[in-house]
Amino acid sequence: MRKILRERRWQNVGLAFGIALGLIALVFAFWHVAPFGDHSLLMSDMGTQYIPLLTALQHALRYHVFHLYTFSQSIGGGVVPTLAYYLMSPFNLIVLLFNAANVPVAASVIIMAKIATIAATMTWFLQVHFKTGRRMSLVFGLTFAFCGFVAVNFFDLMWLDALIVLPLVAHGIDRIVIAHRPAAFFWWLWVSIMVNYYLGYMTCLFSVCYVIYCLAERSIAIKDWWRPVTRFVVTAALSGASAALLLVPTGIGMLQTAKGTAKVLNFRVVPEFGPEFFTQFGLGATNDTQRLMHAPTVFVSSAVALLVLVYFVHPKFSRRQKLSALGLLGALFIGMWLRILNTAWHLMQAPAGFPFRNVFFFSFVMVMLAFAAWQAEPGKIAPKWQRGLPFVQAILAVGGAMAIPVMLRLVSGRSPKLTSYYGLIQRVHWGSLGLATVYVFVTALVIFGTRRRLRQALVGAVVINEVGGDFILAMSTSKFGSQAAYASAYQVENQQMSQINDPDGQLYRVQHENTLINQAYQSAYKNYNDSLLFNFHGVSGYNSTLNERTRQTLQRLGLFSDNVRRISSVGLTPVTNMLFGVKQTGQLTTTGNTVHPAPGFVGMGFATSSALTTVQLSADALVNQEAVLQAIRPSATLYWALATQQKDHMKIVHTVKGVPTKYIYHHVLSLTAKANGPMYLWAQNGKTKYSTMRVNRKFVTPETNANGESALIKLGTFKTGDTVKVQFGARYPIAMYGTRVMSLRQTKFDQAVTSVKRQTLAIHTVASHFQTQLSGQVQGTAQKNWLYLSLANDSGWQAWVNGKQVATKRVLYGLTAIPITVGNNRIKLVYHVPGGRLGRLLSLAGFVGFAVVAEFWRHKDGHQSRENKGSN
Repeated sequence: MRKILRERRWQNVGLAFGIALGLIALVFAFWHVAPFGDHSLLMSDMGTQYIPLLTALQHALRYHVFHLYTFSQSIGGGVVPTLAYYLMSPFNLIVLLFNAANVPVAASVIIMAKIATIAATMTWFLQVHFKTGRRMSLVFGLTFAFCGFVAVNFFDLMWLDALIVLPLVAHGIDRIVIAHRPAAFFWWLWVSIMVNYYLGYMTCLFSVCYVIYCLAERSIAIKDWWRPVTRFVVTAALSGASAALLLVPTGIGMLQTAKGTAKVLNFRVVPEFGPEFFTQFGLGATNDTQRLMHAPTVFVSSAVALLVLVYFVHPKFSRRQKLSALGLLGALFIGMWLRILNTAWHLMQAPAGFPFRNVFFFSFVMVMLAFAAWQAEPGKIAPKWQRGLPFVQAILAVGGAMAIPVMLRLVSGRSPKLTSYYGLIQRVHWGSLGLATVYVFVTALVIFGTRRRLRQALVGAVVINEVGGDFILAMSTSKFGSQAAYASAYQVENQQMSQINDPDGQLYRVQHENTLINQAYQSAYKNYNDSLLFNFHGVSGYNSTLNERTRQTLQRLGLFSDNVRRISSVGLTPVTNMLFGVKQTGQLTTTGNTVHPAPGFVGMGFATSSALTTVQLSADALVNQEAVLQAIRPSATLYWALATQQKDHMKIVHTVKGVPTKYIYHHVLSLTAKANGPMYLWAQNGKTKYSTMRVNRKFVTPETNANGESALIKLGTFKTGDTVKVQFGARYPIAMYGTRVMSLRQTKFDQAVTSVKRQTLAIHTVASHFQTQLSGQVQGTAQKNWLYLSLANDSGWQAWVNGKQVATKRVLYGLTAIPITVGNNRIKLVYHVPGGRLGRLLSLAGFVGFAVVAEFWRHKDGHQSRENKGSN
């Protein structure tokens, strides 16, 4: 009998996987998403982060060039935090089945495979948890795989692994509570942490809630909680310790990001949403336009929502069971509703878009309770409940939608965050809400008004139709890219970029312009991670693991940074080309690549005096660049010459082509250049519109939209005495108070470059697997006894000079220098992952510790079992 049950369970698991795979394939086919059409998921973070990261991973695995430090994320950084957050899923190996131009297709296939696997693991859990092999378990497994969290966030594909593993972690907790066996919990919690430590952390918090629920729900006396609770705590701690080989280096790396700083406002005891929460139980409540701000996406089908209500009025379930379930759902709800608790769930940081990333735990519990109610025969509840519960669902959903304008008025002037939130969601999807209401009553009619066999078939059909429809509606406003355009442009651009990539271990950076793949995107693509796509070393970067000190360093030297996760090459000057080792600028076209030497390039380092090591960077990029040049080659004449302002014609304009603008002050600034060389505009406080800026009637629009932020904007190259007319919109009435325009004295700068080139560092990478090693030589003198390195300062770098280890020094806020001696200096730099050794030791201790305590518990349980048998 057990064999038949086991076989039936695995049949259900296989069917769940197959049906889910077929359903998501139909959804993608409906929207013509590759591989079922030309639409590509080149949108949001998928297009800007995950496709470049998957392409870089594919290149590393295919060509065996995997290192734990990369020069392709901004000016460089450790790889482990990026791996831990984005790339640890085994499903990512699917990219090896595709060429680089078709990585977006691979991403679609990965998403499909993950969603199908969520359905499979949830189906397996429901059957084991409820000791059944009923076919309907797969229908409930599908509801979890297509829950609101997945429908709205499916393109954040690294999060989907957490939903795959969650049912297995819950099973492990069941084993501890029921049989006191910890192995399943230990290993599945370890997998959850390893595949995505961020949601793995949330899974640990949920595990605490779930184990308390299991103990309370099973009528276990509190005095008997000691053994399962002890084993749960010890096992969880050892499982977390066993993941330390990843967690320790990642933790050290993430503390160097902006996430390492907590904001007090995120810990206020205030609500995050209101009655509109109830609209989310219906299909189509949130789509792609609201992905950055919305109520918790608790959708898991009308059937599951109705059956959860059935659970709480069903006579089969005891008062203890209902209170335990209500307590678990309540704890998860409050964890989302109160900002302080929601912040705690999100690793002490408020989400930057894509809110309530912990909502799938609520969905999981709902599915579990709904399946329990289904098993208990929902028709056994009182007729009044059969008639009333659907109306409760519908009234709450409609009432929640109608409350949105009321809530907007209540929070206006009191909470900027909630005002912005309600302002974004005030356009209710009334058509979807009406359709959701129809589903509620159709589902109730099927559940309460049909016979068992027919009921199963009809509920299955309605659920599949509804969850598929919700997914389609969630994607309805998506700005898809073009796979054909991407593949074509990628092949051309990749070939052109391969001509300027650093060959034979040479190390330098490249700025590329007029990228071709932008034409494949419907939404704005800002090329932050093109260095990952095309395997070159650049300056830009967009990543949640971006080192904050590195970002601020580049920003203080004039580069544009939109937020704490992004840094752009917009703002590069000959001075920063020299500091960052930018050798070439590549301008891409469909017919070929035009390569220009980057002015100011001297290499990836140079000998300098101690004066450079004492320069302190302020918030003024032009002041900072002057200070750097003076430290490198002191001069009585300034390197930067301030242009003379002749006139500032300003008029106030409230609309442009009928569209309101916040840049109401339109300036026509007449200037006189005071030096021969490139001229730059610096608006330290931002508040300037660069996208329509014109110089002598020609647009000087930067490659990346930097409107409203500070960045050095090149106006052109001029001679002393030239008249320069600059037209731009701004949020300040007097230009001289909001901007400064200066020219770099080209001749004087060239003299500095010539001086530096006499003692530049000739450096190259040393071929090795995993370890990043640099080797080179430089001449030192008594005056120039420091070697400036174009490397982001990182505690992982170890340096040797002439075979003797020396300490690295942080200079220019976030860059690196090492002391050198007079004469020839042989330089060796080796990168060791910070915390790597400690992490490996802790992991080893965790694995060994669990093996010891598991054997101790097994021996103890066996001894106790034998004693019990003897006493009987």
